[in-house]
Amino acid sequence: MRTFAIVNCKTLIFYIVLGILTSMPSNVSGWNWEKKDSLILPRIYAYPQYHQPYTDTITDNIYIKLRFNVEKRNATLWLIPSMYSLAKDERQYIRETYSKFMYTDEHNFDIVSQVKAGTIRHNRNAMPTLIDMVTPKIYDESLYDGHILSPFHRANRRLYKYRQNTNHGDGTTRIDFTPKLYNTQLLDGYAIIETETGRILRTVFNGEFDMINFRTELNYSNKGGRFIIPWRSSTAATFKFAGNRISANLASVHNCKAELPDSIPWAEGKATMDTLRPIPLTVEEEELYERTEDYFPAPPAPEDTITKKPNFFKKIFWDTIGETLVTPIRAESQQTYFRLSPIIDPLAIRYSDSRGFSYKMKLRFQYTFSKHRYLTLNPYFGYNFKIKQFFFDAPLRMTYNPKRNGYAELTVGNGNRISNSTVAELIKEEFGDTLDFTNMEMNKFNNTYIRAFNNIMLFDWLDLESGLVFHRRSAVNKTMMTRYDMPTVYTSFAPMIGIKILPWPKGPIFTFTWERGIKNVFSSNISYERWESDAQWKIRMPGLRTLSLRTGYGTYSLREQNYFVDFDNFQETNLPDGWDDDWTGDFQLLNGSEFNRSNYYIRANATYESPLMIASWLPYVGKYIEKERFYINSVLLERSRPYYEIGYGFTNRYISVAGFASFKNTHFERVGFKFDFEIFRRW
Repeated sequence: MRTFAIVNCKTLIFYIVLGILTSMPSNVSGWNWEKKDSLILPRIYAYPQYHQPYTDTITDNIYIKLRFNVEKRNATLWLIPSMYSLAKDERQYIRETYSKFMYTDEHNFDIVSQVKAGTIRHNRNAMPTLIDMVTPKIYDESLYDGHILSPFHRANRRLYKYRQNTNHGDGTTRIDFTPKLYNTQLLDGYAIIETETGRILRTVFNGEFDMINFRTELNYSNKGGRFIIPWRSSTAATFKFAGNRISANLASVHNCKAELPDSIPWAEGKATMDTLRPIPLTVEEEELYERTEDYFPAPPAPEDTITKKPNFFKKIFWDTIGETLVTPIRAESQQTYFRLSPIIDPLAIRYSDSRGFSYKMKLRFQYTFSKHRYLTLNPYFGYNFKIKQFFFDAPLRMTYNPKRNGYAELTVGNGNRISNSTVAELIKEEFGDTLDFTNMEMNKFNNTYIRAFNNIMLFDWLDLESGLVFHRRSAVNKTMMTRYDMPTVYTSFAPMIGIKILPWPKGPIFTFTWERGIKNVFSSNISYERWESDAQWKIRMPGLRTLSLRTGYGTYSLREQNYFVDFDNFQETNLPDGWDDDWTGDFQLLNGSEFNRSNYYIRANATYESPLMIASWLPYVGKYIEKERFYINSVLLERSRPYYEIGYGFTNRYISVAGFASFKNTHFERVGFKFDFEIFRRW
């Protein structure tokens, strides 16, 4: 009986305690960490679709303040684009801008600076990547134009783990998100959501972007279509590279009221900014301005000859020559824009197995006559170390009807060395010479070309291009060509017509070209007729995945000799651009002489690109793999068995690398690789 009584007492106490616990509120603060709303994420994904942002009417004034603290620095900081300004002098800086903010559509916007002030020498920009963090596109697949996968987009749900906590007191839900895989393309943080609608009110997240570790806080407005623009944002960032360490704080305020003209002179920047600033400076920031005299140009002080010479040398050498070596040269006015890439630039170095190392620089120039008429000159030039030759390509374009893609263009260049395999064959056949020409470059010709053509969009789906093409091909080994009484120069002159068809937006692009070489015009000595067709389709898929497809056919309907079979779609460009230019739809290991001997070709290429595919899951190194690609290339030539290439590549903040293996029919031939530097490409 005593045992039974004890058991009943314990049972009674248990039920009393249980009743007390179940009658208490779940959380004294109002948050409910247990009850889940299965529709909260779908509401977030759907919110932009049901609430149009009305971006065509959004024009803002935005104030941005940047604080820099150079904690550690060494000589390598001078070589980083835009960081030259922080490599000397003070260790703390401030920079302020007041700008016009305009949305071009719901995914893109422009920021035009009107007032600038700061303590960086000559008011230069520094660490421009931080400006992207002012207005991240949280409802898009990526926050920063192809980088950092947003946790608030449906396509990225598979990459994140979510935990929700509901606050019944104010009708909000807190969503905590963490990546399933640690990678620089993913974030961790939380967001406060309006439970009923799914609208994001506030979010805080941590991540890495282009060698910058950051923590960003965004607060959003509730005024109509402005939900995609944070009315206030703040970012704390740290940049580390080669022993350098720089911390930065960024703050921005949208929807400022003051309207200003397009620009205000730099000398008036600080005084004007004092009247515009929506948030006050801290005591430390005021002191930065007070102890720095370089935030506006002061009149030159009288100096004697002994003092003037070293100051002049320092200004010319360090501020002019030194900066030109490592930073782009820019100049801009109301009508003119000019930009020259740095002389010392790791991004200009390129390597591929077939073309070797090359170094390239770019020039961008535009002169605007009116809104619908402007002149552009966008040459590139450089040096290829494998064939020891300087290359250039200089297109001069006059755009006269941008709405109809109407422009006239004149291009002069020599960036396409060509092979002529029949020259050596003719020498052996005619002279019976058994000499081995393999290492004598008998089949190599430098190619200088001039193209003059006009393009116009006849319909929304049809472009017509027509013009003239002139080639002057000169033998690399002129001595041996003269020895065997062979011409050292071949020239051709040809009218051409091209048609480009885009059946529907974001669909495939079909091109058809015809070119007819005519003898005895400008001393031309080659007659031919060439037809080519090409189809390319870049299919965008959710999650920043892309499938690129390409197929084409080309043939010569007239060819007197086998000299210079120069198919447009197989030209070897010695100075191509990087990962996003020709790595897709190109043959990396195919020797140019193979298709220059063929009367026709049939090609097919496919490339699949995706972030976080295979290598991203590798320990230690996988977190730095941002995008990966698989390549399959094939071509059928007249004198060759079917040729195939398969390849794999990846890119990250430092470098892009791809490896390829080639096959003829089912027989393995060789392997090769190519790489480009990506480091500081967005700087």
